[in-house]
Amino acid sequence: MTGSSRGIGRAIAARFASEGATVIIHGSAMSSNLKAAGIEIARLSPKSFTVAHSLDDLAAVDRMFDEIRERTDCLDVLVNNAATQNPSAFTDLSATDWDHVLAVNLRAPFRCGQLAAQMMRTRRQGKIVNIGSVHEIQAKRNFVHYTASKAGLLALSKSMALELAADGIQVNHLTVGAVETDMTPADRCQSLLSAIPAGRIGQPAEVAALVCFLASTEADYITGASVTIDGGLTLGFCASRPDL
Repeated sequence: MTGSSRGIGRAIAARFASEGATVIIHGSAMSSNLKAAGIEIARLSPKSFTVAHSLDDLAAVDRMFDEIRERTDCLDVLVNNAATQNPSAFTDLSATDWDHVLAVNLRAPFRCGQLAAQMMRTRRQGKIVNIGSVHEIQAKRNFVHYTASKAGLLALSKSMALELAADGIQVNHLTVGAVETDMTPADRCQSLLSAIPAGRIGQPAEVAALVCFLASTEADYITGASVTIDGGLTLGFCASRPDL
């Protein structure tokens, strides 16, 4: 579970742990948030453990999986949740910022997916869930690198699903809308309400429930799907204009 120290990732980790799964909690560094998440998840599932590795470094991703293999020979589920964003106008965006966002949001899921699939195919079963964003289909000002990375993740998810199906591995993608976390400013949540037909912001536990379903045996015949969870945000322009 990448990016599980807070927000949606932490909620997903807690849901899996409450279902009895052994969860590998991940953060880019051993922060106070990651330590707190590790304690919380370990209370729910004592065999769970924490790893801290930066995802913008391929060698670090490989070291993370070396550590995982040292601690367990079984990996049933991979959730690629970690993401980063650094708002910048298109004409001001530096190549360094572009590379960093694409490395974390797209290259890391690619490499984590490769290494997880190598572990899963030995048992001919596994689930991979990639966490995307409504901005993979809806442009957002000052987020060109983020939107590009999430659009790429959607395409990656479908390609992974196609190639890994023969190994008994299902790969699915979530298109996630506005969700209330400590990373979403309250004024931003309020400004979005008029564009969401459901009339409210989503909760991390709702995303976690969907991920848990896609990782279960009940979803064995679902692969290559992109499931939208956004309260109707992406239904179109008329969704936010009841007068039309």
